[in-house]
Amino acid sequence: MILVKKDNQLFINGVKICDTLDPNVLLPGIYKLELNYSPKFKRELPLIYNNEFTANRGFRIHQGNSLKDSNGCILVGIKDKDNHLIDSTNTLNNLINIIKFNKIINLIII
Repeated sequence: MILVKKDNQLFINGVKICDTLDPNVLLPGIYKLELNYSPKFKRELPLIYNNEFTANRGFRIHQGNSLKDSNGCILVGIKDKDNHLIDSTNTLNNLINIIKFNKIINLIII
């Protein structure tokens, strides 16, 4: 299975998993996705990278509510009427479980 980011949403097999918010730093393409420890967040988080955006840059999928929380990374949650994310931590935890259970190793950004 592959995780797909399209129109500020994440999908697996065409099924919407959650909404996203990010400053669109990552270009469309195929990215490696791995779960590893983030020293900044002090927990296991998805790391995304490819040949252009290397793993040492540290683009992550993590919790947050607005673009000020992003620093180039992809935030996950449920969009509210003001285009902010709510329930971000629960959404992230669910996403990590989905990634682990399905052994997802790629993210496609469309």
